[in-house]
Formats: sequence, C-alpha cells, structure tokens
Amino acid sequence: MKFCADLEDFDDFDALTVEIERFSSFGIRPGLKRISRLLRLLGNPEKGMSAIQILGTNGKGSSAAVMDAMLTAAGMKTALYTSPHLISLQERLRLSGCYAPFSDWNAHWRKIVRAVESDAELRADKPSFFEHFTALALSIIREARADVLILEAGMGGRYDATSVCDPAAVMINPIGMDHTQYLGDTPEAIAGEKFAAAKNGKDAFYAGDDERLTGLFAEYCRDIGALPHLLDSLARPEDIRCGVEGTFFSYRVLDPEALGTRDISGLKTPLPGRHQAFNAARAITVLLYLKKHASLFPTLNEEIIRRGLARTDWPGRMEIIRGADGQMIMLDGAHNEHGARALVSSLQNLEHDGEKVKVGALVFAVMSDKDFIPILNVLKELDCPMFCAQLPLERSLRASELARHAKASGLAVAGVFENPADALESALAKTDGLTVCCGSLYLVGYLEREMKYKQGISKNPFSDRFQYYESSIYQSCISQKRDFRGPQQ
Repeated sequence: MKFCADLEDFDDFDALTVEIERFSSFGIRPGLKRISRLLRLLGNPEKGMSAIQILGTNGKGSSAAVMDAMLTAAGMKTALYTSPHLISLQERLRLSGCYAPFSDWNAHWRKIVRAVESDAELRADKPSFFEHFTALALSIIREARADVLILEAGMGGRYDATSVCDPAAVMINPIGMDHTQYLGDTPEAIAGEKFAAAKNGKDAFYAGDDERLTGLFAEYCRDIGALPHLLDSLARPEDIRCGVEGTFFSYRVLDPEALGTRDISGLKTPLPGRHQAFNAARAITVLLYLKKHASLFPTLNEEIIRRGLARTDWPGRMEIIRGADGQMIMLDGAHNEHGARALVSSLQNLEHDGEKVKVGALVFAVMSDKDFIPILNVLKELDCPMFCAQLPLERSLRASELARHAKASGLAVAGVFENPADALESALAKTDGLTVCCGSLYLVGYLEREMKYKQGISKNPFSDRFQYYESSIYQSCISQKRDFRGPQQ
C-alpha cells in the first residue's frame, strides 16, 4: 500500500464526513460516557483483541505507522487507527496496510446511526465526531478480525475516546505544550492527562526524554497499578544520519535482559528526520519487550524489523516532493513548538548526495488558536524568507496578521498570500534550495491534494474538501460562538 495511490473517490468520503459531523454533537467533548454507551449498543467491538494505545504530543502517528509496518511484515492481521487525516477520512484506518473500502465505512456507519437513534440518552446527548468515528472504526476492525490493533490517541489520554479499549500496553511519546485549553497549561498537567491512560496490571512505556516528568510517570503508574518502563533506558538509536531519502541509524540495546535481543545496525526508515530514528527505536522497543514478557508477536525478529521499518509509509512528516522543475518541496505537520524544534534540528542535519541541504524558503500557515509565537521563534533559526499564507478555514490565522507577528519575531517576510498554493508558487519562483511548508496539518493536507491529485495521481478530479467550512452548520457554529474544531478532530 502506498499513500495516495489507493485512496478512493474523495466525494464519497467528503459526503460521509459532513454526514457524521451533522449527526454529532459540536466540538471536542472529553469524557468516555457517551462512547462507552454507544459501544455497548454495538456489542462492545473494542473487547477481545490485542491492542497498543499510543499517546504523546508529537510522533504518535509515526510510531504507530512503524509498529503497523513491522507487524504486517511479521504476517499478522493488523489494524492501524490514526488521526487526523490529511486528505480523506479513509486515511484514518488501515487493515493489514490497506485502506478499508467505502462500502465498509458506509455499512458500519448505518449501524451506528441506528444504535444512536434507538437510545434516548444518546439521542439527547450525541457523541462527538471523534467518538462516533472511533466507534465506527472499531466496528469495522472487529468484523475484519484483526490480530492486533494500533490506536493513536486523538488528544490527551485520560478521557480520549481511544481509552475505552483495554490495551495490552500504552506507549507515551515525548510530551510538549499543545491543546492547553483542554489538557492544562504546564507540561506536568498535560503529561498527567496522558499518563492517566495507563491501565492496572498492564505495561506502560514512556519515552523518558524529560527528566522533569519521569517521576510523575512513575507516580501515576503506581497509583493506577500499571507497570512502568522508560523506553530511552531500554534502547536508543545511534549513528543517526538524515537524508532526503530517509533516516539511517543503529538500534543500541541498553538492557539486553529486558528486550532479549542484541544491537541491530544499518536500519533505515523512509521518514526523514533525526526524531524519526527515536520514534522508530521506541516503537521497536515496545514490540520487543511485549514479545519477551507478554508472549505477543512471536514471529518478530531482526529481519522482520528491518523489512517492516523500510516499508513504513507516513505522509506529511518531512515528506519530500519534487516540483515540476525538480525543485525539492518538504511538507511537514509541525504545529507546535516541540514539533518545530524537531523539524529545525533535522533540517540543520539533512543531507543530499553527501552535502548539507540548504533551506531556501518557508511557506507557513497556522491556526489562530495555536500558540504560534514560540513556533516562529524556532523557525527563524533557519535564516530564510517566510511566505505567509492562510487556509480557507475560519480558524486559520489571517496571512496579514501572521506576517506582522513573523516580522516581530525577526523573520524575513517575503510575501502575504490568501491561497497556500500561490505562496508555494511564489516561493519556488523566488528562491533556490529546499522549500519547507509547515505550521499546520491542514496546510499539509491542502498542498498534498493540490500537488498530488490535481496532477493526475488520483483517478478522480480534485474536489475541495474545505467546502464543508462554508456549510450552513459551520456558519451556525460561528454565529453562535460555539466550540467547533472541524472534522479532523
């Protein structure tokens, strides 16, 4: 399976997205009561399968994709549930590396509609979009009889809809400042919401990259009755080399007794970036530990790890696309300070044909409710012009306002554009070197669709998924000043 090539008709999934939104309660509504009730009506599809829940601020999706690729290479029937999507709702669920077809989505959605409409309590207090969608994915997964489910949490952990599952283990990636309006305004508060997803008697793995939080992790696990492990104390990547074709590293085992394996050299992930070596190494560690101590994944070995890692496909994360004249364009979803630091660090060490890659320009767009000033302060380290853009979303920061803040942060603003495609075209015309597009996954999705699908990769004509934001339901939310986060949540 390769992203883009296997996506079905966008119009079907765009229509389903709107239908689910209109049937759902508005906004982000933390809590497990609604989805738990809905799943009971559906026969509890979340029960009876081996699952790993992945949480954290950044890198959740990349780690999940690495796990899925390796377990698929091991011959297991896998289910990978992630969010958000870049282009189509269909991206959020893969079954053994392939997207579930629209016919499955549609049939299982009808079951959910019937279940909600049959229950007075859910009719009065409908699940949110993410709750409905999680239940929908779990229903499809149960019918597919997956051997293992990899679940990426949407936000937080304690009350995230994916926490209705009883996973064999939880994996918590590095934690930074994001979603502060819901999770808290300190690293400790945000970490607490994620650590609280650990389960009694089950293994809990935390990256262990922040010494301020390791004691808090141990405390939460002790209170919950979970079994705590610090991933970076078990194994780490070494000899990391980043190129536009991917990231090369060696897997250095620090605790052979815990993992039951030796060092593995010469590994490659197609995902560029120093942080991707850490994402991959941590994913490998979780699987190896569970193989030895929980009797899971018995066929996993060095060759399968190597083969699965090399097949990992996760678009929009330092993804390189070639322009019409051969210029390199990078799409990256860095949308918080933590992600921006990982991006800048990787770009400063990125190589192509044995030479350091020069970053020629930034195309940047961001949502107005994000803490974007710290992101700008990090990006100015790249010392290149910024082309400020906005997206056709009410939440998008206006390009003119972005330019004002970018100048105040010390960035050289080269232009202001209402359309991201125009910003990219101008950047490619005026600069040489690598053009980096970042700031929001919405921006990445918009440009993915523009560059890949308008150029004929899809069998279907380009259709604007952002049309939803001009719909009457969205405008009603805006006029009533209700909390609305759109279909990607």
